[in-house]
Amino acid sequence: MKKLYLLAGIVSLFSICPQTSRAQCTTCAPGFTIDSVVQEQTLSGILPFNTVLSFNRFSPSVGTLNCVRSSAIVTTTLDMDLVNRDVTTRVTYNMVYTRVTTLTGPGINPTSSTTRLYGPYDLGQAGVDTDTAVHIGPDQVFNARIIAQTTTNVVPYLGTGTVDYIYFNNGSFLMTTGNDNFGLNVAAMSQVTVRVVYYFCPSVVLNSGMRDFNVKKNSRKVDLRWTTENENTLNKYVIEWSRTGRDFNSLATINAQGTGTRDYHYSYEPEGNLKGKVFYRIKQLEGVKETYTGSQGLTFGEDREMNPAIYPNPAANNVMISFASPQTGILVIELINLSGQTLQMRTTKSAALQRIQFMINPGYPAGSYWLRVRNADTGEQTTKRLLLGGS
Repeated sequence: MKKLYLLAGIVSLFSICPQTSRAQCTTCAPGFTIDSVVQEQTLSGILPFNTVLSFNRFSPSVGTLNCVRSSAIVTTTLDMDLVNRDVTTRVTYNMVYTRVTTLTGPGINPTSSTTRLYGPYDLGQAGVDTDTAVHIGPDQVFNARIIAQTTTNVVPYLGTGTVDYIYFNNGSFLMTTGNDNFGLNVAAMSQVTVRVVYYFCPSVVLNSGMRDFNVKKNSRKVDLRWTTENENTLNKYVIEWSRTGRDFNSLATINAQGTGTRDYHYSYEPEGNLKGKVFYRIKQLEGVKETYTGSQGLTFGEDREMNPAIYPNPAANNVMISFASPQTGILVIELINLSGQTLQMRTTKSAALQRIQFMINPGYPAGSYWLRVRNADTGEQTTKRLLLGGS
């Protein structure tokens, strides 16, 4: 069973983090982090000693590949039947069993082993006694055992097509007491998840210096969160709101917290019994320069929040849009370039729609775009960053 996971936010999808300096790109680290492509394949059952696994190579159009982390999570359970075939006497057997698991790929070869001592087993004389055999197991020799290795030799992983790995899982035994007149049958059931993670710096430099803008209702309050890159201590951030999504008013101003990467959180409680649609965005002031996040909308007095997730991201020719709550009404989906021009638009009438596919026309240059999703009936609107040209 083969899976490709692309990370975006809290969903297990691919995520591109805006970068204004390559020095701030993600370095190799365990786990699912931003700026990574994760691929998985699962093996199950009685496996061949060697299994070839093919993973997609990393497309240089997405960014600069820093390193590759390869790992396997292994669970193996043994069942064995030992039989004394000696027709002359009873025999006592002791056995040492060793199991080895290895993942081999370009620049990596992590391995792990375990050893078990089995016995003593006093087995009866063949053809005379009834207790000539013993069943051993089930014995879990690997319990979610992790083998992993990171390489910075990324050349074999670049380009198109696939890169091959070999997964090895096998055992050997040594009888320490007894004789050679015995029979041993071994069955090893395994569940193995092999994971390859590409860590990279995006090739697209985003202009705003802000990312991960998110707006949510928290009881009677509204929580706004965002993250900045390469922050200047003189920067200011203006929280803006609008009823139409076009004409915005200032709600509050926050001074920069310092330099580098910073996380911001602003919370407030709207006055009165607010109903209908309200849009929010952040304006960054850096001297005379102004940049904005995309706008996100909340509907007050109704429980039909859109909060869409888009995947895959990066995308090649289409994306799936999944809504936090079923959407009813006229949905408008727009692909917009960084200059604000609408390149493509789809309008559809929906009734309790949970997800929808948006087909992307061929021919757009690889890079960063906006995907705006709007419910024309409720007025709710969300804009998400989308990278085209992924593998």
